Amino acid sequence: MLKINEINRTNQFFELRCEWIKVLERSRGANPFLTWEYLSTYWKHFGKNKKLRILYIENENEIIAIAPFKQTRYEFAHLFGYDVLSPLGYMGGDYTGLILAEREKDCLKLILDYLFEDNDWDFMYLYDFPGTSMNLELLSKIPSVIPKSELSEGRACPYLPLPNSIDTFAQGLHTSFRKNLRRGVKQLEEDWQKVEFKKYDELGSVEESMKIFFELHQKRWTQKGMPGVFSNQEVQHFWLDVAKSFADKGWLALHFLIAGGKPVGALYCYEYNQKMYAVLHGFDPDYSRYGIGNLVHQKIMEKCIMNRIKEFDFLKGDEPYKFNWTRNYRRNLNLRMVNKKFASNLFDFTIRTVKQTKTDKILGKFFNF
Repeated sequence: MLKINEINRTNQFFELRCEWIKVLERSRGANPFLTWEYLSTYWKHFGKNKKLRILYIENENEIIAIAPFKQTRYEFAHLFGYDVLSPLGYMGGDYTGLILAEREKDCLKLILDYLFEDNDWDFMYLYDFPGTSMNLELLSKIPSVIPKSELSEGRACPYLPLPNSIDTFAQGLHTSFRKNLRRGVKQLEEDWQKVEFKKYDELGSVEESMKIFFELHQKRWTQKGMPGVFSNQEVQHFWLDVAKSFADKGWLALHFLIAGGKPVGALYCYEYNQKMYAVLHGFDPDYSRYGIGNLVHQKIMEKCIMNRIKEFDFLKGDEPYKFNWTRNYRRNLNLRMVNKKFASNLFDFTIRTVKQTKTDKILGKFFNF
């Protein structure tokens, strides 16, 4: 018989670590953003003013499913407040999801029944569920059984299935793009003689390597007059803690392109379950004429092929540079649900009305009606 439990305290979250790892290893939707290491670090840095809500399901005293949520209180126009349930790592990682090791349909039904019997929340946003997970197939059926729910496609997530040889990989690229890569490497070597590609641990400690990565990423955005991801110290601390934790597990794949002894480009990735997840890159804009960003990607993809990595995942976002490498993409799934209680439906009506009024005003100004 299935039994559902809920934990709300951080110490309970930490005590769940060993079981979490076992369940995730058995689930079909495993990705680095669902690991205990990633989500516990996320909660440590961004859990302030939020409620931890982790559900887990036991079958004969064995945990077979985990649903990691957080609950956030929002104020609307200083008139009233409402509560939103969302995946624990949402707004942090590119993918979220439910961890279902077996009896997926039964577990999902139990999770939803449990939550809809609860009057403590108003909206549930299950956003950024990856298109490869079992969650997607299951959740896509929810709107037919829950009236106040909306299913929509999320952002594109380009990916590249990696071949068995570097030659095959090169031949799969567009001719002009392949020539640009060769030209960039040749120019870089002619101008700086010594060009190297190194993993983070060849530059020093995780802290030292991450500091270089932060600087490279920020240089580009500073030149554009924009703050960049790492202008916030708490964000830097979060990324550093994840990097340390992932390095201990062998999942951190941070590489640097070095010209004339100076790091000029970097790609921060996670290597997990025979996939490479390209999280963020950075490069010195003074070297942009060489196409540094593309060269770093090329080097790490070749390294992936040598190490028998099966797929390179560019993660969410349809930036044009990704489609120089591939035409393949999946889409995340977004699901929005409204609690059945009267107050939640009233909040939903009010929010929709205000949004529509604002939209009508904008359209009216544009079309002069």
